[in-house]
Amino acid sequence: MLYDYDKMKNSEKLDNSDCCFSTLQGFIQSESRKFNIKTENKITLQSPSWLESSMFGQHVFNYVKLIKWLLNTVSTRRKITIEHGNFMMAIILDIILGYLILELLVYDSKALGTLLLVILEKLVNLMYSLLKWLMGAPAGLKLNNAFNKMLGNYFLYHVELWWLFLDMCGEKLDVVLNIYQYVGYLGFTFQAAIISDMMCLATFHCYCIYVYAARLFSLQISGLTALLRLFVGRKYNPLRGGIDSCEYTNQEMFVGTVAFTILLLLLPTTLMYYIVFTMFRVLSLSVQYILAKVIYIIQSLPLYVLILWITRSPKILGNILIEEVESNSSIIFKVKLVCNKSLGDLTEYFKPPVKMLKQFDWSNIVSNVFTGKQII
Repeated sequence: MLYDYDKMKNSEKLDNSDCCFSTLQGFIQSESRKFNIKTENKITLQSPSWLESSMFGQHVFNYVKLIKWLLNTVSTRRKITIEHGNFMMAIILDIILGYLILELLVYDSKALGTLLLVILEKLVNLMYSLLKWLMGAPAGLKLNNAFNKMLGNYFLYHVELWWLFLDMCGEKLDVVLNIYQYVGYLGFTFQAAIISDMMCLATFHCYCIYVYAARLFSLQISGLTALLRLFVGRKYNPLRGGIDSCEYTNQEMFVGTVAFTILLLLLPTTLMYYIVFTMFRVLSLSVQYILAKVIYIIQSLPLYVLILWITRSPKILGNILIEEVESNSSIIFKVKLVCNKSLGDLTEYFKPPVKMLKQFDWSNIVSNVFTGKQII
């Protein structure tokens, strides 16, 4: 049997279903003293609970874990595998992108800080104008005047308080930009994580208003649902977790009717604020999702696999082709390693253990929007 010694030794994609040839490859690699049994180096990238609110903290935690995984697996296997090559080239690309973006954007930290303050001021003024519009007759809707003004003034107070906080922190913005500049040289993924956290901080007042509106809307929906059961002689039994029959007195029916009417008439006002600030919350989550996706894509780019696939390197040859060689004296079989795998299959097989920083269950988010549950 004829075979290419170097290709059998260097292949990392040999089909494990062909146990005989896998054994042959093991003997060859053992002979060359470079064979290490390939075991799955499982790495846990689950960040601590106290880091879940910060994308930058999660990214630093996962980055350190990935560097440890790289060093440990390289020292264990005594060679750089395709997975390692993918991750190392992704790091190099990440650093290059980060350097280019810093050189293009952060040319003057003071001018950039002034520009950011102007943008924040415009956003706060826009929020102030939006609340003033909601306190009137938005889209021609007739809302409860007293309740609308109470909610509007309460939310306006939060906006003014938040702008006061930003104005006081404006002097420290240069320090934040300097930190961003120095940390940004570690790579574009670090910059994206910092931008995500800064965006969350800058829109914290919108999140607070959303939480108040969502909580109020949820309480009103729960109250209306419970009072609707009163009219049909039903009540919720928390012990059984079901609905039981119940007889109500006239006084209870009267109080329930009054409470139901009040909640129903106040619901449009609450719903208006809830819809507007839920849209802001979903928009903020969408931006965070895009940034997390960009970080994930950069860290899992199959650059090394792409180079090997283009050059048809022996490292990715995994399919076995047996050919009969004509001979007068005996039958000779020639074993060839060929690459019939697509680039997508190779990318999935040699993908480094990278995960998205934030997992977004959009079906659950949509469900929470309609039920009034808070979107965290």
